Amino acid sequence: MIIALVTLPLSLLGMQQQGGAGIAARLAGRVSPEVAALVVELGTAASARGLPVDPLIQKAIEGGAKGVPSERVAAAVRLVVLELDTAALALREGGVVSDTLVIAAGEFAITAGLSGNDITALARTGASPSALTVGLRVAGTLAAIGVPSAEDIGLISSKLRSGEPAADLLSLPAVIQSEVARGTPPAQAAAGRRRGTRNLLRTRRLRRTPRLRHILR
Repeated sequence: MIIALVTLPLSLLGMQQQGGAGIAARLAGRVSPEVAALVVELGTAASARGLPVDPLIQKAIEGGAKGVPSERVAAAVRLVVLELDTAALALREGGVVSDTLVIAAGEFAITAGLSGNDITALARTGASPSALTVGLRVAGTLAAIGVPSAEDIGLISSKLRSGEPAADLLSLPAVIQSEVARGTPPAQAAAGRRRGTRNLLRTRRLRRTPRLRHILR
């Protein structure tokens, strides 16, 4: 389940931005005509602002598949647009230029309970767009399993600054959940992992400093 939370959205985001006709084609027969028209309208406008369209389409399809009333699906889709705008603004404040994959990952994190300030903090780590995308997805997943935002963002920030491989980042939720299952509070589990990463970074810095190498011998 945890792996699906992180990796499934990443696979969906491989789709390119689409015009109104492309959006309508994906929604045909899966949502009401009213919802389809709204998603086409909002999706076209969102795309013009550099936002990803796929999260809107997926939210509408999800509501249609569950038989949710059209007015509730419409409200949910509008909320996704608001969250995408919030994520895009937060990323810009963190110095990240518009990137639809990163924006969608930011929206995922906001949906999970993180804030615009949290998104900005991760953007300021200087991670590459691909690493930041994974980091935001993992941060959102950790929030969903109960890790408080301070410990969550602290841990993911340290991992991004350390250049943690994507595979290791993606394994974090399962590791934290395993510790929680053994009785460790989510905040404590995340804090422990962060200390380990900070110690690793300190060791790397010392190894790059000739005068201090003897400390490690």
